[in-house]
Amino acid sequence: MASLSHVCMWTESSWKPITAEEADMLHPGGTVSAHSGLFMCELCGQYVTLTSGEKNKRYFKHSASEKLKDCPERTFGAGYSVSYNPQDYDLPIRITGVSSNSFSFEVGLIRAPITNLRRDFKIEIKPEGTNHVYTYTKERLNRDSITYLPVGYRPFENLKINFINGNDKLHEFWPEKIRGIDPSGTLFEKASGKRLSIDADVVIGQEYYLLKRGNVPKASKKNIQIQEVAKKSFGNDRWERWNLYVVSVSTYDEETARFYLDFHCRLTDCPISLQPVWPLFTEGNYLIKHSQSSMYMLVKGNIASFKTFPVVTSRQMSSNVSRQRLYKVSCSGRQQLISAGRTRILQYTYLWKEDLNCIGQYPDIVVTDLTGSEIAPGETDVLPHRKTLRFKLEFNGEIIAFYNDHVVEKRKVSSDEQIELDRLSYGMSIQAVIGLDVIWEIRFKKRQPIVADDGSEFLREISHASGVQIPTPHALRNILNGMKRYPVISQWIRERIKTGTISEQAYRKLQKAYLNMNADR
Repeated sequence: MASLSHVCMWTESSWKPITAEEADMLHPGGTVSAHSGLFMCELCGQYVTLTSGEKNKRYFKHSASEKLKDCPERTFGAGYSVSYNPQDYDLPIRITGVSSNSFSFEVGLIRAPITNLRRDFKIEIKPEGTNHVYTYTKERLNRDSITYLPVGYRPFENLKINFINGNDKLHEFWPEKIRGIDPSGTLFEKASGKRLSIDADVVIGQEYYLLKRGNVPKASKKNIQIQEVAKKSFGNDRWERWNLYVVSVSTYDEETARFYLDFHCRLTDCPISLQPVWPLFTEGNYLIKHSQSSMYMLVKGNIASFKTFPVVTSRQMSSNVSRQRLYKVSCSGRQQLISAGRTRILQYTYLWKEDLNCIGQYPDIVVTDLTGSEIAPGETDVLPHRKTLRFKLEFNGEIIAFYNDHVVEKRKVSSDEQIELDRLSYGMSIQAVIGLDVIWEIRFKKRQPIVADDGSEFLREISHASGVQIPTPHALRNILNGMKRYPVISQWIRERIKTGTISEQAYRKLQKAYLNMNADR
């Protein structure tokens, strides 16, 4: 069994690389079992053994009892080179319809070249361990974006994809066999429901679904939060009782790191990400559209490999500073698979080269007052109920408040929270910003009073108003009280009350002026 060179040991605050010689000084003599949890393979995230050194020099090795046996150092030793192919990545699977006694699953088919497929093309998806086959026609698939297809409510360890009247080249996009749900524990992003890959990065403060056959032991410390949200049984078999939890951690320490390692995920402050930088592009789920011969990609996090398929020239443009690397990727074909990971692909996307003649959609945003009524953007002379607005954004962003065009407040807002902005007043404008884009804006501007100066101009309007004559309404006396600061108008109203009639148009103008004056108080 090959010796290992990428091994870590937990120190005071993080996993740190350690050599077999250093480990020998800390633990002289005797085998240190993988069950001790002292040493971890940095590539595959599993605990490893330090040999006794009785016959040979001490070294690290993987345990024969490991569930995952595809670590390249296990097979090829320290001189390996990570390689990926289209069959190595997982299609997205997400959990949906979560309630106290139910949940279901969907498989995401990323965009693929389906335009030229026959009209009678069908795709069959069969979860392993079930007798059901889910069949979908070509019309069910999205041509330009990801398609999520229901695959039932029973957890499955693997699923197979088969084509009817199709092309095997589609397996470059939709692998024939997809990893499903691990009975010992599978993590999903709570916000999106998307399942995490084996060895995926997780972060502090983020909530995840944990689906497991059987119960999860209660955490011994308060920095691990575990809340049961659903239970589901299948038949009378006690081994088919599944529990769904919401889990999160509030600190980065040894216990929280080991908690996630038990479910083959790594706690980190810098998760792996692929971010296109240049040229101009539009981005969707596992899809980046562009129209140039090359693409600059910023890769963040702890990765061992950055690969392309089909293989093209990719050149690292920067050193590994703060766990960020900039790559320039040649785009020779219409579609290009870009992937990054360690022993497994953890992040991937397709570069599609085509004309950018589409219009990007604004991210969703919901703005309401305290009564729940939705507020439209634009200019308004009406302040919201209790001068407060509530904001809910689709993505992380920022709320910026201006008063007379000067910034008076900035508030960061996460996609999983709702914030309130209060003490709004006339002269203020509010912007909701995602990235560099203003996606929503409102301006509160006090209406100019209809009655201006001493009221002489308004008096000419009402005295020359045409229309039918109506009996003077009783409310005209209230209007008279409100017009005390305009003597000429007050005198004219008294004359109308005295005569007992008034032009309907004149009355409507007086009524509107009176309401505006009270609204501005």
